[in-house]
Amino acid sequence: MKKMKIMAYALAMCFSVALVSCGTGPDNAENELQEETKPNPGAQTDAKMTNPTTPGRQAGEGEAEGGTEEVELTATDPDIGGHEMMPTQLVVENITSNYELSTLAAALRRAELVDALNATGPYTVFAPENDAFEALPDGVLEELMQPENKARLKEILNNHVVAGRLTVSELKDGATLKTVGGEQLKVSKKGEKVMINGAEVLQPNVESENGVIHVIGKVLITKK
Repeated sequence: MKKMKIMAYALAMCFSVALVSCGTGPDNAENELQEETKPNPGAQTDAKMTNPTTPGRQAGEGEAEGGTEEVELTATDPDIGGHEMMPTQLVVENITSNYELSTLAAALRRAELVDALNATGPYTVFAPENDAFEALPDGVLEELMQPENKARLKEILNNHVVAGRLTVSELKDGATLKTVGGEQLKVSKKGEKVMINGAEVLQPNVESENGVIHVIGKVLITKK
């Protein structure tokens, strides 16, 4: 009986060894590799959240190359639009607050007129909306925004600014206004409609700390 128990124990040990050998064969080895490389759902979620193509502002996004140059204001700049225009803000601050004036804000920055319009004033600014700039002939805006054309851009923008604070009620039909750039703007009124050199005033009397803004639907470019 004792010999039979010893033989049974030996057979059991051999059978266990055989099973272990089967578990490490080529077929089982492949299954084990698949298990090791199976994607982790949690890891996939983490990777998606840090993927560079994920929408949202990433580190360094919106910065000029090198990280030191001032970024141009555009419609996608996080500093432009989304804020309220208020009488306690300066003219440039109110322009920057209005998303529909983002192109003008960029042009003022490019022409280095921000400091001038931050002065005491007061000023009356006829501010072309984005659609007015988009209506310019192809390539005109891009050309004006080039560094070598800064003087011309500055000249054009100065012809949208008049010294003094003039509300719509003070703009008389047939009157002419001299701009800080030396050009003449003609006022025409018909009923509730007010036109400045053929540009309609779309949003009048935006009061600012150092002046007043009238949003217009056309860029006032004088021929050269």
